[in-house]
Amino acid sequence: MRRLPTYEIDEEAFPAEAYAMKGRNSGIAYRVYGWETEPAPDTDEETGEEYWDGETMQRTGRIVVVMVGDDRKHIVDPDDVIPLNDLDYCASCGQVGCTHDGRDREGA
Repeated sequence: MRRLPTYEIDEEAFPAEAYAMKGRNSGIAYRVYGWETEPAPDTDEETGEEYWDGETMQRTGRIVVVMVGDDRKHIVDPDDVIPLNDLDYCASCGQVGCTHDGRDREGA
């Protein structure tokens, strides 16, 4: 059974509404959900043994992203995302350069 990624939202680190991806799928906009997290081990004070309490989480150093117009989560390196200006992509299909979402781009 595949584990769904868990994440910690960080709007300071990822303030843009959407991001392009370096290299692969560079023509699609992605939303950054946040830092991927995983269960963090804790140490029993008496025995010194590590255990997982299921509540304490730690960042993995990667981020969880989803293509605009999709719902599948992808795990990527944070250095692979580039912020997009709000009107540089279609808010419906996620394609960079597409203008069919009906948003006003006059004067932008």
